[in-house]
Amino acid sequence: MKTRLALSGLVGLVVASAAVAAPVTWNGSTDGNWETGTNWSTGSMPNLDGTDTATIGNGDTVTYNPGPDLTINAGSSLTINGGSTWQQGPTNWSQVNGGSLVLDNGTFSRTGGGNLVLGFNDGDDATLSLDNGSEINLGGELWLGHTSAITNQIISVNIAGGSSINATTPGAVGLWLWDPDAAGNDFNINFESGLAVSSINARLGVRTVAGSGGNAALWETLWNDGILTIDGGNAGNFSDHFVTSGTPGTSDYSIQTIPVPEPGSLALLGLGGLMIARRRRG
Repeated sequence: MKTRLALSGLVGLVVASAAVAAPVTWNGSTDGNWETGTNWSTGSMPNLDGTDTATIGNGDTVTYNPGPDLTINAGSSLTINGGSTWQQGPTNWSQVNGGSLVLDNGTFSRTGGGNLVLGFNDGDDATLSLDNGSEINLGGELWLGHTSAITNQIISVNIAGGSSINATTPGAVGLWLWDPDAAGNDFNINFESGLAVSSINARLGVRTVAGSGGNAALWETLWNDGILTIDGGNAGNFSDHFVTSGTPGTSDYSIQTIPVPEPGSLALLGLGGLMIARRRRG
């Protein structure tokens, strides 16, 4: 990832400084509203402009409805864990602009329209991670980048532990990559292998020119281009690690990981093969 430091200097002296965001945790409440200050450990809702990091971890469902977009800027993060859910209706979008959205046995749900955008502005980096059966459910779309004019972005999506990203509006482009080949852009969608099946269930699109077509893409193409990876790489064949279903260019298109057997299961398979070979010899 890029490292950006704020530099302040006197004559002949340059001092690197970086603000440290303060942790703010959800305490639980009767109304379940993000904007109610008493629901938070600091007595006010978190400021995710780099000032605070927010965690919802007690299993509550938290509704976001202050009005403006949820924006997670550099230095800030939103973590949803412990079976908790963050939800918002169709008003406004959600943006990760230099910050991180982390789900660990958590759910991020946009029940109406509106998009989740990773990297809204030129030069914005973004990190999205899902683990331990987490879900992102979108009535709108998930965008990597914002328009084809955006450059110099490092955007990382990591999906593990039986987690999923699901587009819930039929016909919508559920996952859209804006010009991954633009100058300085580095987009990565990584799955971690394991026993549990992780998936993205959404129409897939790649667009290089605003207003153009190209809103239908193949997961195999992203694999060959090194954008889609498994455990950080794309060695071997796509079919060694993934299966797809549905029709490309439609909302029923999906990708799933192929479960990796436990070492003990592999040993049993090997033993079974050895026993069969011995029987055949006899």
